[in-house]
Amino acid sequence: MTHSKTFGQVPDLATRLKYCGRLPTLPVVALRLVELAGDETAALDQFAEQITFDPALAGKLLRVANSSFYGHRRTISNLSQAMGLLGLNATIALSLSFSLRECLVTQEHSAGFDTTAYWRRALLTALACRTIAAELDEPQPEDFLFAGLLQDIGVLAMDAMFGEPYAALYRKSLNHKDLLAQEAVRFGFSHAQAGAHLLKIWGLPDRLCEAAWLSHETLMLSHENLTREGGQLPLYVAAAEQIAEAWLQERSTPDALEAAHEGVYRLLAISLEQHRDIISIMVQKIPEMEALFETQLVDPEMIRGVEESARELLAVRNLQLAQESDPALQTQALEARIATLEMQSQRDSLTGLFNRSHLDVTLRQEFERATRERSPLSVAFIDVDRFKAINDTFGHAIGDQVLASVAQRLQNEARQKDMVARYGGEEFVVILTETGTANATTVVQRMLASVRDTPFHTRSGASGTVTFSAGIATHMEGTAYFQSAPALLHAADDALYRAKDRGRECIVVYQQGGKEVQYPVEGSSS
Repeated sequence: MTHSKTFGQVPDLATRLKYCGRLPTLPVVALRLVELAGDETAALDQFAEQITFDPALAGKLLRVANSSFYGHRRTISNLSQAMGLLGLNATIALSLSFSLRECLVTQEHSAGFDTTAYWRRALLTALACRTIAAELDEPQPEDFLFAGLLQDIGVLAMDAMFGEPYAALYRKSLNHKDLLAQEAVRFGFSHAQAGAHLLKIWGLPDRLCEAAWLSHETLMLSHENLTREGGQLPLYVAAAEQIAEAWLQERSTPDALEAAHEGVYRLLAISLEQHRDIISIMVQKIPEMEALFETQLVDPEMIRGVEESARELLAVRNLQLAQESDPALQTQALEARIATLEMQSQRDSLTGLFNRSHLDVTLRQEFERATRERSPLSVAFIDVDRFKAINDTFGHAIGDQVLASVAQRLQNEARQKDMVARYGGEEFVVILTETGTANATTVVQRMLASVRDTPFHTRSGASGTVTFSAGIATHMEGTAYFQSAPALLHAADDALYRAKDRGRECIVVYQQGGKEVQYPVEGSSS
């Protein structure tokens, strides 16, 4: 008995699905595309005619045809050109993927069901599946994207059938394997079986139904059984799920990625170098995927963490191989590894600037040196103006993009002896050694002008500009003297507060026992 038949023999499941009023359904256009796909006599213009009934869908196909997924140099301006570039199979797969996303976003879910977590997992699995297929030169990577998107469709069916009890189980499960086991105990069947049945009800091809089921059974089935009964597709989906699982962990460590690679290698014999390439391509494609499906998959800090972990994993593996062939390299490699880890511990993962802990250490050292040598030391405390409004208007992904851009502008305008650090959130600190108030103000004015003159852009075509406010305090200049490095930083922060209070987009210098001096920037909007 094949597994494609096994998932059909769950009478209670079939009955529940039949009489469940909240069961997800595909839009009419998508159902019509499924029917046409099963008609060998259907012509290309019939598919195009159906797609034109859904202008939003046609627009998304044009967008994907012009995206980095295909890298076509000429602009694709109409649906016929897009379908010609994509091909019929890819057009159908992408159309169904977009339609699925739209219909399930509007589906009623139980109050406790985490739809955001579900869609992140589904879309990451879909992207990973497509990327693996492209890396292994499969002819129709969009088929794999659609199969990856469908892998956990049964989760939505389970939520529709059981409501809050299932939502609670989904939230509390330790991982995907644990979820499948608990489902079987609690409800008598798993979301893998429910998903396969639902896809069958929708009239989708057997290979997609089997992939949704068999991709969850890789721990119990051999490679030979999977290949014979479900073809290669379940193996690709299962491998993609392993990658998505590693990405969605709270911290994508090298150990997590190594465990994922072991699973991927067992399924598809993908080398560690190929695995790293797949991760790199996914990172490049994530912004396009987020735009196409209108969902934020991962925050930029997580992306950097995944990339760093992938590079570290490959470096460690290569190091191990080198040491096996030449033990004399061990000491040298260990020293290099320690140096790399020390550098990583000093950097902020989003901006690449020095982080708060390294700032504290450096400021204390420079403060002691300035006091000992009686040399002026200035500190600038910088805060991006109205940053919350940027996050609220454009989203956190654009907010992170703005912070990274501001950091780059600050670093570009800093002198070689200056140190720029991210203090936290939208706040930055610049340490200006051997620098008095006047020269420090000149440097920060250049920074403010550079930030203000560099607009940011969103994927929707909107754009905007940002400014910052700054406070400067100086130690060991004239009679200016502070008891400690924290006191100097606090004074710069106090001056920053005054700058905010005076209308933003300006620089205020802290004066001990006197009135602060405000320095507006030429060309400022305030």
